[in-house]
Amino acid sequence: MADSDASAKFPFLKLRGDLPCFNDWATFAVDRQQDKVYMYGGVRPGDENNLPTNDFYSLNLETRQWINHTMSLKFIPRSYMLDPFCKKDSPLQPRSLPELTEATCAFIEVAGGRFVLLFGGYDLEAEGPTSRLIAIDLDLETWWFVDVRGTSIRPRMTASMVAIKNRLFIFGGRDNFETGSPTIGTYSIAEYTPESQWTWRVSDALMPGELPSLGYGIQCVPVFNGQKILLFNGRSNDQLIDLSPSSTIFFHTENYTFQDARTTVGDFPKGISWYQIASVTTNETLPHPLSLKRRRGTNSLPIQHPSFRDSVLIVAWVTVHSQGKDTVSPEVWQYFLPPAERIRCLGVGAKVFYPDIWPEAFVCSGNRLLFLASRSEGHARRGEDAEMETDEPRPSQRWDTAVEMPLEHLEERT
Repeated sequence: MADSDASAKFPFLKLRGDLPCFNDWATFAVDRQQDKVYMYGGVRPGDENNLPTNDFYSLNLETRQWINHTMSLKFIPRSYMLDPFCKKDSPLQPRSLPELTEATCAFIEVAGGRFVLLFGGYDLEAEGPTSRLIAIDLDLETWWFVDVRGTSIRPRMTASMVAIKNRLFIFGGRDNFETGSPTIGTYSIAEYTPESQWTWRVSDALMPGELPSLGYGIQCVPVFNGQKILLFNGRSNDQLIDLSPSSTIFFHTENYTFQDARTTVGDFPKGISWYQIASVTTNETLPHPLSLKRRRGTNSLPIQHPSFRDSVLIVAWVTVHSQGKDTVSPEVWQYFLPPAERIRCLGVGAKVFYPDIWPEAFVCSGNRLLFLASRSEGHARRGEDAEMETDEPRPSQRWDTAVEMPLEHLEERT
């Protein structure tokens, strides 16, 4: 990148369609084949009661268009699936998803369909945490409670889940909202087969005692084509999060073994308010939509992609001091997978920062690295204003903007 571009801001994009409310604590799942992002739940901005919503939206990254699916979903009761004769007399009725706090979600392709799976969370109606698994059929816009065979696992909230082929891996969680609430130091694995449907193959197996506690809100992502899952620690209290090599863990998806990343060279992020991760690989990058457009009278040229090592991006919201104020702002670290085993800070926080844009989520799909944000008028930035906690709710705030990070920043330069 030329020196003249060193201080240039990342470009921001206007999102269109059924713009969802700028909810706190929403959870996201990405369909990398279809280039779509799915968002579930969260709490309305300014809601002092922290009541969960059941919002369910999709964002097409090609068209930048949001679609609201919240009220169009139809519920499939268990009797409907088991009794084929009831289908004529009982057509499916619209029914929105349950309102869950701190549920986890994942995208999966299985049995010829595309689904978002929701697990756990605090169920507002049941007044307690749940261990139910919910399947949302993205093509048919239906949902149901999945009947998982085997030994049921413990109800929880703030767990972490990834889907690899026909299996679900669930790590950690906590019992409730209470400060100091016990964290759940276990992992569970559910598997889908055409013969037995979903079955718990591993139910709340304890993580090895020699590992440090990873807390709740663990971040995890498949790496090495799903042969391993990389885990980063969450939090165990209300303090800021510090990441470290000893609490960065590789889980082998076939051997069920754990190995830390103590040999990693470089400094892990510290003092994190919250963070998200995503895996990136050169082989997965796709032609950017803008690069597909050709000028008249010209031949198409080979599309050049940046070359970089397989990595996991850690997007961490940390406190920065700027113009006499402390502001929570995102910064990006790049963790190079073994055998490289290095980590570096990309130093791009200033490129993401706009005075009137506040990014609160990060998604990765193919060649798109996007900070999802709100640019709604009058939005106060978190940590910037002492009066912000008493501000009235702003229902006008929407997920209306994306800030795009070019792939070139992942290249190592000599």
